[in-house]
Amino acid sequence: MKNLYLLIALLLIPAAIPATSVAQRTSGTLTGVVLDADTDTPITSATVGVWQARDSILVTGGISDVDGRFAIEGLRNGAYYVQVSFVGYRTETITDVALSPQAPRVDIGSISLRPDTQVLDEVEITAERASVQIEIDRTVYNTADNPVAVGGTATNVLETIPSVDVDVDGNVSLRGSGNVAILINGRPAPVSAEFISAYLKQLPAGTIDRVEVIPNPSARYEPDGMGGILNIVLKEEVDRGLGGTVSVGGDRLGGYNGTGTLTYGRGDVNIAASYGFRQEEGNSGGDSYRINRYSDPLTYLDQDEVEDESETGHQFSLSGDYRLTPKTALNASAQLGLRDELEKENNLFLFLDASEDPTLEYERLVEEGSSRWNTDFRLGLTHNFAPQQAQGQRGERGPRKAHELTIEARFNADSNDGEELYREQLLATTELRQLQRALTDRGRQRGSLQIDYVRPLGEFRLETGYKGDLELMDSDLYSETQDIETGEFVPDVGLINTFDFDQNIHAAYGQLAREWGPLGVQLGVRLESATTTFTLRNTSEDYDNDYFSAFPSAFFTYELTEKHVLRASYSRRINRPRTWFLNPFPSYDDPLNIRMGNPALRPEYVDAIEAGYVRYTDWGSVSLTPFYRRTTDVIRRLQELREDGVTVRTVKNFDTSSSSGIELITSLDELSFLDGLRGYASLEGFRVVTDGTNVDTELQNNAFGWGGRLNLSYAIGNVGRLGGLDFQTTVRYRAPMDTEQGRVEARAWSDMALRQELFSDRASLSIRVRDVFGTAGFGFTIDQPTLYQEFSRSRDGQRVGVTFSYTFGKASNNNRRRGGDREGGPDGGGGGGDDMGGLEG
Repeated sequence: MKNLYLLIALLLIPAAIPATSVAQRTSGTLTGVVLDADTDTPITSATVGVWQARDSILVTGGISDVDGRFAIEGLRNGAYYVQVSFVGYRTETITDVALSPQAPRVDIGSISLRPDTQVLDEVEITAERASVQIEIDRTVYNTADNPVAVGGTATNVLETIPSVDVDVDGNVSLRGSGNVAILINGRPAPVSAEFISAYLKQLPAGTIDRVEVIPNPSARYEPDGMGGILNIVLKEEVDRGLGGTVSVGGDRLGGYNGTGTLTYGRGDVNIAASYGFRQEEGNSGGDSYRINRYSDPLTYLDQDEVEDESETGHQFSLSGDYRLTPKTALNASAQLGLRDELEKENNLFLFLDASEDPTLEYERLVEEGSSRWNTDFRLGLTHNFAPQQAQGQRGERGPRKAHELTIEARFNADSNDGEELYREQLLATTELRQLQRALTDRGRQRGSLQIDYVRPLGEFRLETGYKGDLELMDSDLYSETQDIETGEFVPDVGLINTFDFDQNIHAAYGQLAREWGPLGVQLGVRLESATTTFTLRNTSEDYDNDYFSAFPSAFFTYELTEKHVLRASYSRRINRPRTWFLNPFPSYDDPLNIRMGNPALRPEYVDAIEAGYVRYTDWGSVSLTPFYRRTTDVIRRLQELREDGVTVRTVKNFDTSSSSGIELITSLDELSFLDGLRGYASLEGFRVVTDGTNVDTELQNNAFGWGGRLNLSYAIGNVGRLGGLDFQTTVRYRAPMDTEQGRVEARAWSDMALRQELFSDRASLSIRVRDVFGTAGFGFTIDQPTLYQEFSRSRDGQRVGVTFSYTFGKASNNNRRRGGDREGGPDGGGGGGDDMGGLEG
């Protein structure tokens, strides 16, 4: 705990450093917001100059922040004019600006800058976005320039994000909660929850622009994801003309990859296509030591596992938009992912008696092959009702109030076919003990229709919408085992199973937002009707679960000053059981450690409350966020030991669980005290109290956990005259934590990378080292009356890779100019836009 308090103190020190003012305070303040006239998005680091009207003498100036806002203080009463400029845009002049004792504070509203195409053709712009942007309901991490993730996948990108943990199997958690919704461009990922980790491993890191962490989503979003939402926003290819990027790379374990994007735009048409290929070689291992306390005398089991994997993946995407009229646009996209995987495992089993002397030793050899595909199609229409002259009206705080209708139809499907061969043999004699093979065939289809409507309503902003969602899943498992005497294969009646899962959801939402001076309020509710049916076809059993739910949400923000903001929020969310959680038939990958579902499992609900304080400084920002979550019908995985010595993993509903904690994030930008240093540091601590006495009186827990993360980039080239040479490092730590049945061990690991820009910044060469010290891994201990078990698992170890990227055509300049843009709306790559529009602090 002393170390935790020390870390908190160190991270809070920057918050005590007073921010410097651009001029001595006198009486007047001038505010406004700078926008791109074409996209209506904020422009960061625009220059604002204030001139005296009578003699054109420059008085003072400032720059816009990450939201395009500026505030110039210390102005004397008098008449002024203001000039706003940014490289690649035409300068805008605002005249007749007057400050007086009666009007000491003047808001000149929105200033729209238009791109200067001649300047763009002649000047190369290298401005970068801030690493972290703190908004009303989310924290945005700009990862497009992240050297650590170059040549990697979405999984590697998420590993660099504060509060996000990715275990050795690719499972994602947020603030200690494993139930987190993964969105792609504001929409659910195009695969079922069981295959999210596999999908993230095939999504190239080079296609990702930013990651939005939304721990407490509003009623506008689907309520799935108890721990919140991670919205992965892909790069928006909006460049005019022809352009693209090519990237190739490899690593020391024999993996290699390549990606390519091509964009074209002319007139009212934009088209983008991309392809990614990935061949990945990996290895992992684990060991387990188990004491069977059921038996008398005690018996022991020692297991060791070595695993080699080879994966081949292809990712295709095509998207485009067409502007039918100045106010109406069509957009469409298609995506196809293919993945083949070959896995070989060698499991050693050593049984020991009460004196820990060996009684039996054998190995189980496993060969698994699988082929997966997923596809996603979207067709959307957007109509803007707002008149052209309403854009950027004076006196509005932030971008204009949108009046827009969006309609989107979507269909996606995925499939996974697998074949497994299991061979058990004695180590001493290689005598065959068992030969088993299994075939699996799983498929899913999902269709949805979503309508979103937003408009000003007097002083309020109204958002409302509907979503209908139909999901159909099927799974077929066939297993057979060879009769050792006859050599014939006999069906495994207790394992063969076929099930269907159908789910139909209809939801409608509405929310209102308004500002009263420095106070911003948004209230909303989402109403949902769900019908689900889980059918075991081989037993003709149906399990129906129909339910109606209401999901309210509330957001508040209060701007103490331009640089000090308070915020608070509440939302209710749901976690629906995954299909394998429901299937009661056992999985026999390891006959001594089987998995069984629970068809009576109910959804769990969480009520989440957050408060927050944000301080913006000249060098970055500091945010402090206390949070509390209370969960009912908690879905928990349990591990039990049967009398026959078989460990069974299953899932049950606990009564309640509560989690309370605090998160601290400090960000640095390139104006920080050390020129060229950018990044962020985070620290979070939380207490979890769980009551599972409805299942077993022993299933209770009251535990504290904490962790931290450091992600820093440094422009070495600025100091050593080496041009565009950047260094980045990421360090993560997760402290050990008690659970209902045992204890999860500590985790710590780090990544490093170097990137050199080449050919006038059109190309780059990156070298990265993942898990530098080979410490990444996972371990836990179970200590129960009938079972004691120690388990550890590691993956790959240190991995060194090299990636080369080259950008051609018009993409190079335009991407840099638009680096600070934030496309709003569900189809603009903004993940659904900002819930509160002009209410963000």
